[in-house]
Amino acid sequence: MRIIIILIFSFISAFPQVNIQETQVTDGVVHKKILNMNDTLVINILKVDIQKPDLTILTVKANELLNTKETTSQMVTRYKLSGYDVIAAINADFFEADGEVISNMISKGEIVKAVKFSDSPFNPFTNSQIASDDDDNLYIEQFVFSGNLIIPNGNVEEIRRVNSKPDSNSITLYNHFQGKTTPPLSKEWYVVDFVLFPLQSVGDTLIFITTAKTTLRNFEIPKEGLILSANNKYAYYLDREIKIGDTVKIVFNYSPRLKNIKSLTGGWPLLIKDGMNMIRWNPSIEGVIENFSEQRHPRSGIGFSADKSTLFLITVDGRQQMSRGMTLLEFADLMINEGIYNGLNLDGGGSTTMVIKDKVVNSPSDATGERLVGNCLMVIRK
Repeated sequence: MRIIIILIFSFISAFPQVNIQETQVTDGVVHKKILNMNDTLVINILKVDIQKPDLTILTVKANELLNTKETTSQMVTRYKLSGYDVIAAINADFFEADGEVISNMISKGEIVKAVKFSDSPFNPFTNSQIASDDDDNLYIEQFVFSGNLIIPNGNVEEIRRVNSKPDSNSITLYNHFQGKTTPPLSKEWYVVDFVLFPLQSVGDTLIFITTAKTTLRNFEIPKEGLILSANNKYAYYLDREIKIGDTVKIVFNYSPRLKNIKSLTGGWPLLIKDGMNMIRWNPSIEGVIENFSEQRHPRSGIGFSADKSTLFLITVDGRQQMSRGMTLLEFADLMINEGIYNGLNLDGGGSTTMVIKDKVVNSPSDATGERLVGNCLMVIRK
């Protein structure tokens, strides 16, 4: 009997219970599904030939508003109803309870949120982000936002944030992603808001005319244009220096320097850098904590090949009988095995969702099903 058991075990080991299915979704897009019964894993991988001229990526904010949430499939449906040919989507950045994403975000070339430091309780600097430019070149970096306001007297002042809760004694910009009105601020602050209407752009400099200014709170944000909001010492200063009818200039930059950013969204942490497993090299990279990194959870991730020709979207189901999830180290190894040269972890857990052709192809772990999230990243046909 002992010999028979050994033979059966050897037979099972020689033929591992791993089922791999590859399906061509459309020209240049392949869906790979891995059912690994040995390791109890369900993995979905989307491979996109991003160099095909008719394919591109698009970052999408829930409801096109900073402080709201939607499911990934709801965002897909909304964009399809607007005329977009959405091929696939994956949930993206970590987010606050109200839906505000943690890191910088740009959608269709427009800033959704810009901050110098990620709003992360774990990382004191900034989380890594993935970006694409107008030519669909892909980048993963710790992009740091900086903004400058050039006022009529020629002085240059720092713009601290776009669409995010301001610091005291600072300058913040708001656009339509913030909502209908400027956010509530401390009643003790002196605040002056300026309405800016766009005139033209010269290189990376945007030129606006000041059409109104007010000290009223919760002031209406124009659909076309910006609100320049100054508080406390900057409010007194700019109230004196900027008059209605004046032109002001605004310059946005990101470091490392990158021009013509079309799409940008955050993740956490960086997993693969130039083919190296960064978790193996530094388990606490970007402030990663042990129970997040070393416990097995559902995972979402994104990355690209060494020549940047192939984009990868990956989900690993977890917290379920059919799939136990992965540690970050295992997730990074999976990325390398699939051909990812630079890769980023996205929000996982109950947020993990992949949609292909209107269908959720993974199994979200929440008992209630697909989770409401802050944003997503789509693959679309131009």
